[in-house]
Amino acid sequence: MNEKIDTAGFNIGNIAGNGKAGNLLNVKGMKRGNWSYFFSPMVRFEENGQNFLFSHSADGNKIKLSSLTSEGEGQVFIDDKWHWYYNSQVPFVENGKNYIFCYSNRGNRWFISELSTKWDGQKEIKNGQGFGKDYDVMIPFNENGKNYIFAHSSSDKSWFMTELSTNWDGKNRIKEGRWARFYKVLIPFVENGRSYLFAHSAQDNRWFVSELSTKWNGQSELRCGNWARYYPSVTAFVHLGKPIAYFHSEKDRRWFMWELSTDRRTDKDLNNGNLDSFYDTVTSFKENQACYILAQSSKTKEFFICPVL
Repeated sequence: MNEKIDTAGFNIGNIAGNGKAGNLLNVKGMKRGNWSYFFSPMVRFEENGQNFLFSHSADGNKIKLSSLTSEGEGQVFIDDKWHWYYNSQVPFVENGKNYIFCYSNRGNRWFISELSTKWDGQKEIKNGQGFGKDYDVMIPFNENGKNYIFAHSSSDKSWFMTELSTNWDGKNRIKEGRWARFYKVLIPFVENGRSYLFAHSAQDNRWFVSELSTKWNGQSELRCGNWARYYPSVTAFVHLGKPIAYFHSEKDRRWFMWELSTDRRTDKDLNNGNLDSFYDTVTSFKENQACYILAQSSKTKEFFICPVL
């Protein structure tokens, strides 16, 4: 992968925090390097208490599965390619085992496979024809111990939700509808044991928070607003018992962290700053109870790993 790790000389720009412990990027602990490909999406999963990263690139439809630590990429288990590029990937756990659902707009097909270090990257448990339109965003959520997918299309702004399992036939849908805007950013989060959705659109930079359940009508919102910028690069993680989101914008490369909540009183940046480049894709992981962010730029293929204190 031509990976090169360097901890010096990385300009993260202005770092402004509000003094709250536990929510500040640790610049001194940042590591950076370069990969030969730009990977998006990147799916993180755990196996036997260790972190692993499954990455996919539109460049040659390359796939890679490797161990992941705060020091960077470790042992590579899969280094291969697929026939199609799968733009949407949803990991889920069923009966204690990791699986992944992949959907390709280009190939108009989907498949479910095991997601583990023993997987060869090619074997599929189940597959089927696509849904007849582009579904650019798919996110998982859990309800009463069952896995579900919420899918959203850029072509006609429609959405649907369905149960997700290794027995799913790809046809049965619980609910479907249509929004007035396309929301590229969809983040599921849990508050007091209930699932909620944060959505963010490039149109008017609008965002909203809503319930996320099979009983939700797809329209009611708990709160909403508009930001000065559009933040397409996002990851979320649980820190100190609270769901936190990291947002990054191409405009002036600004980033900030925000608590995901149904409570308006949390509408304050936990911290913010400006990076030296725009990092299109981002994910997060935990190591020894500490949270880390992994992000990569499509222009330079440079990546960084940074702890969140």
